[in-house]
Amino acid sequence: MMTRVQGSGFRVRGRSAHDGFALIELLTVLVLAGFFCSVLLQTTLCIQRCLAHWETSARMRQTLSAALFLMSRDFRVTGCNPIGDAAAEGTATLQDGGTEPEQVHIRMDKRGSKVGSPPDGDMEDPDEFIVYQWDDNHQVLRRNHQPVAGRIVQNPEGGPVFQLHKDSSRGLVRMSVTTRTPAGSLSLSSAVCIRNPV
Repeated sequence: MMTRVQGSGFRVRGRSAHDGFALIELLTVLVLAGFFCSVLLQTTLCIQRCLAHWETSARMRQTLSAALFLMSRDFRVTGCNPIGDAAAEGTATLQDGGTEPEQVHIRMDKRGSKVGSPPDGDMEDPDEFIVYQWDDNHQVLRRNHQPVAGRIVQNPEGGPVFQLHKDSSRGLVRMSVTTRTPAGSLSLSSAVCIRNPV
């Protein structure tokens, strides 16, 4: 005797192997991914711009600091005449050339003809007569024709490249130097007050 068993059809709930993602799900994922990528890109570019700005600003500060340090060192010994035999006229002159390019002349007796030798009573030895000169065409500040700092421009409000404000009663000199980026987007001014003990 044969018994016939009828199979009952079982339906499995859920997605079959042939079903995929719906279009709305794919679009949602793409929109969210694009949004996060855009935020990440903007953050990266912003950090990159900030780092470039900071690096440019630091380089400008170092340029001004080095230039002012060198000039301060020279101005502090302007007119130095420890032996008393050097010619008195024109030794302690801090003169503004008043021409283009701007010039400042400094004289002192701080060494002999050899490096490290004591003062010898004259102001004709190397590095005892110093001329600071601003080359307007190339925006370079020079010391005895040697470049000290580049991209040096006029001070704000049309002032000269370095301003010498003398106060004979206190022996003070104020120097102000300004530098600017090539595009002109960033400028920085720095000043120093020097007391000349001579």
